[in-house]
Amino acid sequence: MNDFGIIFEAEFLRRIKSRAYLIGTLLGAAMIVILSAAPALFAHGISSSTHRIVLAGDPALTAAAKTLLAKDFDVSATEPAPANAPTLADLAHAGDAAAVVVFKNGSGGLDVTAYAKDAAGFRTTTLRDDIVPLTVALAVHARPAMISSLLRDFTVDVRSLDAKFHDEASANAARGLALLLVVLLYLAIILNCQGVLTSVAEEKTSRIAELLVATTSPAQLLTGKIVAAGVTGSIQIAVWLGVGLATAAGVVNSVGGPSGGMHTSSTSPAGLGSIDLPTSVIVAFVIFFIIGFLQYATLYAAAASLISRTEDLGSVAGPLVLPVLAGFLLAQVALGIPNATGIAIASQIPLLTPFVMFTRMAVVTVPLWQVILAIGINLVATVGIVWLAGKVYRVGLLMYGRPPKLAQIFNVLRTS
Repeated sequence: MNDFGIIFEAEFLRRIKSRAYLIGTLLGAAMIVILSAAPALFAHGISSSTHRIVLAGDPALTAAAKTLLAKDFDVSATEPAPANAPTLADLAHAGDAAAVVVFKNGSGGLDVTAYAKDAAGFRTTTLRDDIVPLTVALAVHARPAMISSLLRDFTVDVRSLDAKFHDEASANAARGLALLLVVLLYLAIILNCQGVLTSVAEEKTSRIAELLVATTSPAQLLTGKIVAAGVTGSIQIAVWLGVGLATAAGVVNSVGGPSGGMHTSSTSPAGLGSIDLPTSVIVAFVIFFIIGFLQYATLYAAAASLISRTEDLGSVAGPLVLPVLAGFLLAQVALGIPNATGIAIASQIPLLTPFVMFTRMAVVTVPLWQVILAIGINLVATVGIVWLAGKVYRVGLLMYGRPPKLAQIFNVLRTS
């Protein structure tokens, strides 16, 4: 086996068997399960406590209102108009209802007052929208059922001109999926690059690097570490992505629909379980993970080779977090305005492309020439980064003492 194979095998086994890697993978999977399931389960818990209401007032009004409210509320009882304002005790007596809604037919039209246990959490907008047909019916002297039918049948059909999605719901769901994938991309790059940083720093500060360089070339040593970290990172991503999508699909199947008292929005994480993951998105995710990881991992390795004490890691690695964070934040902006000129330009810039261009490809149809240009620019940039970082790494492994200044590094590189 050649030197690269030995280095790769040793580094891969060390990382895959390390307690930190296993715990991080399991904790990451657990967090993804929580993040995927929590919104739906939380909404389900809220629905059970805020949907139960009591209607009070004229029997004709409450009977019509009960029919209109049935799709969104659990009307536990209808009562005559109360002589006094309801109290918390009245809500508790009515099966722990969220509110007593009092209907009156006043001179100016329908008068509705909701005495809610929690005014901030009560679904006022939903209540108002549901009883609009009753208000209109009283004003025009028509049947509430007819008005409700007219309003229900009148819809605005939004169709996307982008061939990637056929309607608004699919586009919104794709944004939710893109957000999940961008978070995974960010975590995978950061965590695995930090692993490369720590590994190089440990070998440098313990002087093991001197022995390794004496038996193999720095290029093979650096390549073996980065490839091993990339493989373990890919395994970690596969676990997280599989767990996240499986959890989202399970939540959608187990919670929702009228019987569950919950209406899942297509933009919620739970809605991701009903979305097919396009092959193009998977391919783009893999390509941009590889590009981003190679760019950042070589920079992190070069930075770690410059320190002589682990206490100095923050001073040399801190600036490298900034482009990762900038790319992640720009990706959030790209979710809303993926075709904006500034976002399109940012998607071509090395170190930012893995996040921004991937997000654009996940939510809209990006012109093919822009994708090819971005990949081409970043491949050239990756070669340049690897070449420069390799020289820094080769020189830095044998430099000890205080972290060198930039001018010193440039001088050494120029003469090496």
